[in-house]
Amino acid sequence: MPDFNELLIEAHRVLDNARRLNDDSRRNGVDFVNTELDLSRTFGESALASFSAGHLDKAKQSALAAKTAYRAVQKFLPKLEVQGKERELIAVKLGKLISLIEKLSAIK
Repeated sequence: MPDFNELLIEAHRVLDNARRLNDDSRRNGVDFVNTELDLSRTFGESALASFSAGHLDKAKQSALAAKTAYRAVQKFLPKLEVQGKERELIAVKLGKLISLIEKLSAIK
């Protein structure tokens, strides 16, 4: 039967691993949100450029992709534990993206 010290060492190892996994998960969540924000912006800009050039099918496709990435951010962001500078940077990107997404409503 393991003694108390062995159990304590194992408990600390498990807790350290859980903390590391939690940090990795948070970091991956931030990366995911930032990637989706960037994708949404890129597709949105592409949609507007295609629409201006008269390529309605391409504009619709890009607008749909932009809105899909934006919805992923809306769904995932409330669950994300992010604070400080990271939160501010995401908020700035999101603020710029919202006005772009609104412009995409002209593409039908």
